[in-house]
Amino acid sequence: MLSRTLLLTALSAAPVLAQNSSKKIRPEPSEVAARAGQSIEWRADLEAALAEAADSGKPVLWYVPTIPGSFMDRTREIDRYLLAGPFSWPRTIELVNEHFVAVRAVPNKDQVKAHGLQPMAFIEPGWLVLDGAGEELAREHQISTFHPARFLAPLAAAVEVENPALDGQPGDGPASKLWMQGARQWHAGEEDAARASWGALRDEHAAHPLAAKAAMELEGHGPFVHAFETYAALPEAALAPNPDGTQVPAGVYTPAEIRSRSVEFLLQAQRTSGGWEDSTYDFGGTDALPNVYVAISAVCGLGLLEHAAQLEEPDARVEQALERALQYVSDDASLNLDDTDEIFWAHMYRARLYVRWIELRPGDKDELGPHLAKMVQELLAVQQGSGAWAHEYPSAFVTGDALVALAEARALGFWSAGHEQQVGAGVQQILNCRTADGAITYYLVRRGREARAQVQGSVGRTPRCELALHHWSPDDTIGLEKAVALSFEHEDELIPTRKYDNHTRNYAYGGFFFFWDLQARVDAIAALPEGEQRSEAVTRQRAQLFSLPEFDGVFVDSHEIGRSYGTGMALWCLGLLDELD
Repeated sequence: MLSRTLLLTALSAAPVLAQNSSKKIRPEPSEVAARAGQSIEWRADLEAALAEAADSGKPVLWYVPTIPGSFMDRTREIDRYLLAGPFSWPRTIELVNEHFVAVRAVPNKDQVKAHGLQPMAFIEPGWLVLDGAGEELAREHQISTFHPARFLAPLAAAVEVENPALDGQPGDGPASKLWMQGARQWHAGEEDAARASWGALRDEHAAHPLAAKAAMELEGHGPFVHAFETYAALPEAALAPNPDGTQVPAGVYTPAEIRSRSVEFLLQAQRTSGGWEDSTYDFGGTDALPNVYVAISAVCGLGLLEHAAQLEEPDARVEQALERALQYVSDDASLNLDDTDEIFWAHMYRARLYVRWIELRPGDKDELGPHLAKMVQELLAVQQGSGAWAHEYPSAFVTGDALVALAEARALGFWSAGHEQQVGAGVQQILNCRTADGAITYYLVRRGREARAQVQGSVGRTPRCELALHHWSPDDTIGLEKAVALSFEHEDELIPTRKYDNHTRNYAYGGFFFFWDLQARVDAIAALPEGEQRSEAVTRQRAQLFSLPEFDGVFVDSHEIGRSYGTGMALWCLGLLDELD
């Protein structure tokens, strides 16, 4: 049974005080923090670095923080992750300064063409190793997980020296020990102690490269506090380079190892508050971040809940994490109720968490029922007059999510007559946005106008909206079988955008749609009738999910949503698929 403390959570607690705004407040690092990564002897010009390399015999390490025409929104933030992450580690600094001519520069037009650095071909951040004549010796891009040994492995191989960071440590000496002490404290949930350790490092070892890193992390700019930096033990095979960047090479981990590593990561990434608060997704404005945290925390809770359902015996750590997560998402003090940009996701994902919890643990229905009933009312309350639901803007895909969550609640008895007209208006908005071939438009289409969209851009929107119709207006659906088939058929347009933190030219996809699309498809697969198509879809989807982790066995979404969200989504999807076997 649930802890009694959940029942004490006020269902109408005081909201976070803020104005509803879409303003993005992104502070600059302090003077101390801005020194991160500057112990590398950077050259600013590639041509000069190549000339120096030709004279010295050393290869050039060209760090490419961004490229012209990039689709990235957060190029500065990603650059800071590299500078405060691997380029602040003493062992990286020593290896780079001794063995390379290092240059940090954005390529010009000619360099883009010469080295194939066009958007989609090269996804920043990344680096190239060139000889003095400009010939490429090695490269890595799509770097979205940082680990001392893994980052240095291809660089050490390029200059034929032993990897100096196989123990997973940034370096030796008191500053490195203080850093690692703070890291252990952070993962243990002792956040105040971690900040004290890093504050001491910053103040007492001011000249050390890790002092600037500590300042970056304390100010919220670094990769560690955003869960992109790990010191997990890695098998040797995980250190091998991969054309897909920091994605794990095939066969390194078994499915069971991927699950266990992902769960361990979520347990370490859970904050003292009980939530997962490492995301920087602020497209709805900085004031919307509390609602983003609650939505992501509900997703992580779903992932852990699905994992727990597969265990023969309860895992005490997982159970404690679930209870803390439930208390966090159920407390309106965790939210900004004044925000309208992302509040929808907080309501919708909480509703789905409560539904799934009750399905898997029916003994908790009486305790969770009031929370689920409240989410039903909240979702109905935020529906717009047009009949659509919205996050930053109204859309058919958000409307589909709302209707799926409401249908799940209805199946458990959390529904009352009188809302049929609201549901019907939502259904009509989906139908207005559907083309003859089953694509769903990105934005709403005014009634009477023709919907225009391509199925290549509707990998998640089609299964999500067809599932909503399946629940509420089955005579109008094109069929879940067709929706799932279309989703698989056109996913090649989605996959290359996975590590972008903004829209690309690939049908307005972006990293923030990747796991949302996969989860929408998994939901549709789960609603298929038992048979050959469902079995084949389950096998294909599960195989795809197990091919996606980073080298540490953990999943990642775009940079601003992050690894906690990606991992929670993956575990949730895998759990739903497991139930279909």
